[in-house]
Amino acid sequence: MKRITLLGLFLASLQLFAVNAKDDFVYDLSLATQGISVSQFNTGVNYSIGRGIQKDIEKAVYWYQRANEQGHSKAPFNIAIFYADGIYTEPDYKLALEYFLVAEARGNLNAKKFLNKLRESSDSEIENALLKYCCPDPLSHSMIVKN
Repeated sequence: MKRITLLGLFLASLQLFAVNAKDDFVYDLSLATQGISVSQFNTGVNYSIGRGIQKDIEKAVYWYQRANEQGHSKAPFNIAIFYADGIYTEPDYKLALEYFLVAEARGNLNAKKFLNKLRESSDSEIENALLKYCCPDPLSHSMIVKN
């Protein structure tokens, strides 16, 4: 009997920590509108992948830009990918490189690794290397569970 009670308590406690994408989105959006850069980045991620809200790339870029303006290191990395991959906008490799460099200057290790790969490429122009190796996976926030 005691085991069942403990198991029940354990399972009930897990429910308290269950991740709800819609609730997470609403929470981050409320903080993003107050100028919290981490929540602005998270809101951008949620809009870019449709987590807790319908996918909307324009809104994703808007929130990434707000986080970028406040010095967030992951936001310019994800903006760079939008400009480099050309899926949602006309490719602009020069602008993409500028955003990758901003992310690197802010200490983003993913940007540093990717740019080092481009710099070590046999291509004479870094923009050609970007075209060849584009694109790394966008960065996400901690609430995203990767399979």
